Amino acid sequence: MNRHLLLLAAFALLTSGQARAADAPVSTDVEKEKIRLIVKEVMREYVGSLNKSHSSGGAKDIVRSLVQDNKTFVRTHKPAYFSHFLDSQHPRATVVTCSDSRVHTHALDATPDGDLFMVRNIGNQIATAEGSVEYGVHHLHTPLLLIVGHVACGAIKAASGDYSKESPFIKRELDSIQIPKGDSGLSGVKTNVNNQVRHAVGKFEEEVTKGSLTVIGAVYDFKDEMRQGQGKLHIINVNGENDPRRIAALEIMQGLDAPDPHAVAAHAPRAPRPVAKPKPAAPVHEEPAEEAKPLKKSMIKLPEKPKDAGKDAHKADEPKVAGKKKAAAEDEEDPHAKPAKKAEKH
Repeated sequence: MNRHLLLLAAFALLTSGQARAADAPVSTDVEKEKIRLIVKEVMREYVGSLNKSHSSGGAKDIVRSLVQDNKTFVRTHKPAYFSHFLDSQHPRATVVTCSDSRVHTHALDATPDGDLFMVRNIGNQIATAEGSVEYGVHHLHTPLLLIVGHVACGAIKAASGDYSKESPFIKRELDSIQIPKGDSGLSGVKTNVNNQVRHAVGKFEEEVTKGSLTVIGAVYDFKDEMRQGQGKLHIINVNGENDPRRIAALEIMQGLDAPDPHAVAAHAPRAPRPVAKPKPAAPVHEEPAEEAKPLKKSMIKLPEKPKDAGKDAHKADEPKVAGKKKAAAEDEEDPHAKPAKKAEKH
């Protein structure tokens, strides 16, 4: 009953305001704005008084789950965990990344609390969050500005197509993503990251030149489109340098998993390349094979040499067994002498 009375009161205020607006057109806009605010407040009270049958079961379950997860967090994180950032923050990096729910800090930092000053928006853009980015660089003095794009980005897909039917607010944010139309895949994601790095390097040119700030662009690959591991963070740009070989040679990349110059999209995986490398070694094995041909010919002649060598060996042994072997040899050479010798034995 109370809810109905509230609605009736709001309606009465609205109609009375319209009537007064007709009599006093000079104050029409002011009166209408007051009435709108009153009606909004009445509707807010009405929504808050809804019973269980009118509430969203899905939202209720989600809130319960979030509250329970927070209770677990409180139970498992003692006061010492929060001690180093209770009164102030000293993050290591300002991170500009996408609002996409599949991209979160645990993929970048095992202990992100107090470590990362996070700035999130659709398309991981500098232009739509310049104030937040400036705060991280100029007020928190983070030595690193990390811009993280990701595969399968909805903002990139939208910006590369027709988004004329989106709301004015969404269109305004998509307008600042400068990528070719139809380039909605990994190539578009990389192009956008490189554009954001270029924007940041220009904006913070003094800090980058002095060496107090490094701007890095990366792509978070949770689909393994680049064939180097699902969930891997790929660094593709350092202070405007996007050539993989030159990036790998930079001092900041030493000791790290430097970008592979052959890393490409899923349509042309790089995995087969290392397997193909042993193939050029085949000619090296062929050369000895050609040299071995004369050896084979000599091996064909070699069997004749052992025969001669055998005879020489027998001749060398003749003095040792002069009687027996010489007699045996004479018997073999003169078959007619055999019967005579046998007769003499008889």
